Amino acid sequence: MVRSGLLKNLPFLGLLLIACTSILNQEVTAQSSGAFNEPPGERRDQTYRVLEFEDGTINQRFRGVLRYYCTFRGKWSKERHPRDFPRSPSFSQPVLVSHSNGYRMWSGTEAATLGVEALAEEGFPTIITKEFNNAGFETLQMVIGDRMFNTTDSQHLPPINVTLEHPFLSLLTKFTPSPDWFAGFSDFRTISYETETFFNRVVIQSYVWDAGTDAGQTYTALDRDMDPQAPVERITKNNIPYRKPFLSPDESYIPTPLEIECVLRVGDGPIIPNTPFDEKQIRPPLYVPRPDDDFIEGMEPHVWWQKYGEGECIGRFCNSAGVLSLFVSSTALLMTTASLLLLA
Repeated sequence: MVRSGLLKNLPFLGLLLIACTSILNQEVTAQSSGAFNEPPGERRDQTYRVLEFEDGTINQRFRGVLRYYCTFRGKWSKERHPRDFPRSPSFSQPVLVSHSNGYRMWSGTEAATLGVEALAEEGFPTIITKEFNNAGFETLQMVIGDRMFNTTDSQHLPPINVTLEHPFLSLLTKFTPSPDWFAGFSDFRTISYETETFFNRVVIQSYVWDAGTDAGQTYTALDRDMDPQAPVERITKNNIPYRKPFLSPDESYIPTPLEIECVLRVGDGPIIPNTPFDEKQIRPPLYVPRPDDDFIEGMEPHVWWQKYGEGECIGRFCNSAGVLSLFVSSTALLMTTASLLLLA
């Protein structure tokens, strides 16, 4: 009886297995195709979050002029970060550089250079400019924005060039006042690993970072140099100083303090045919309302990182755990159906 039932329903079981496998493949493909993908590595671990991006059509070996027009949007405010918020906050002059894989402005795993220390503690870009110039071929261009005394204001940064040999962008700006806390990102690659083309547009959100050079625990703490200094470290809910700066009103997470949106311009010709070029034609807007920009799939970023791990892939199938979960569910469904058929 059992054998005859199994043989009788074997074609159905085969079709069910094919269907489950097909659903698995479709779901994984659907979830992964729209996610920002970057190979894992210590250089870029958790130094930024890509909120939005658009793949471009300009091949990485394009030899014409390529430059990004970037807009700096401040989001550091008493409303978003009320705990111990300073009376006269400001962002230091933001420093944005384009460079090769051989140059490292800063990273979240190594000690800060003298230039990063000076910028994170004092807000002056003099030493980091010398480090940039001394790097020779490894660096391409540095642009410096204006100091922002309104930390929820926005500004257009000067355009910055990129090439195949210098596809990386890094940015740094100091929270003023603070011991050595800063915002920015390190080693964002403007060439997609998937399409091998330059991104047409990208929105990057920053975390809060501790340069590891000063032991101060409050915004207005006296200078206390660390000896030896510690590696640059991201400030999270788990390691935040005792007065809990940067925390959200409900103290559940750290809202992003700033974002950068960059749009690619190809060549020096007009953007609109028969119309002289104007930066307004390509510049990202100064203000973009984002009511949910601090959350990923309804979860604050700190919880999301703990649950889904590293990377910028958003979705339950973007990592092996999600794929395994779906595979196990499909297999369980198949086995349950087979058991019912055998008992029939």
